[in-house]
Amino acid sequence: MLEIFLKHNYSFILIAVFFILSLLTLLVQWAHCRGLLKAAENMSTVSHKSLKAIHAKFVQCYHMNEGVANIPVFVENCLEKDKILGISHRSFGKWSVQFLFLSVLCVGAEVFRILAVAGTFAQVLPYYGMCALELYLFFLLKNLCDVEGKQSALQLRLVEYFENHLVPRLKLNEAMSRVEDVPQPKRHEGKKKGSQRAWLTQQEEDELEALLREMV
Repeated sequence: MLEIFLKHNYSFILIAVFFILSLLTLLVQWAHCRGLLKAAENMSTVSHKSLKAIHAKFVQCYHMNEGVANIPVFVENCLEKDKILGISHRSFGKWSVQFLFLSVLCVGAEVFRILAVAGTFAQVLPYYGMCALELYLFFLLKNLCDVEGKQSALQLRLVEYFENHLVPRLKLNEAMSRVEDVPQPKRHEGKKKGSQRAWLTQQEEDELEALLREMV
């Protein structure tokens, strides 16, 4: 079997290169998603560059639009734009499948070439075995990495943080800012005006208390 591969070493090298590239791109995507998921465990002190960018973009969008209408869609769009070396990290999953397809295609082309020159079944059998082994190893590694599962878990974790932690905190900051901006009533103002200002302050205090309970 080894002699057959060495005899057609150029095609064998091409098949091996495409297969190795399919595994490498899959592993790069897995490592990136694993790093994001691990860093998202504590978003309040996150140091990951991509997650910090998503966090800052969410805060900016919240202040500009007075809230974020659909947080899951916002997170999905941000993750779609997340990149590895300037390339969308989700493209790596597509590339890994494309490289595997090219490797299998090269196997098929080599088998066709051998049969075209009156080759025997014994000559093409090793290539069929190689193709089956490549498919088995690729999908085994793909299932072990479970990149899609990590992407879904990351999205859920970000949505949960934004909805249950960051949004209440931003609301609390806005409420406290409004309270600080309320001018203090002057001493020479009438009792009616003073009582009205006191009622407004009490309402704002109730709003702050409700936000604090929501955060707890």
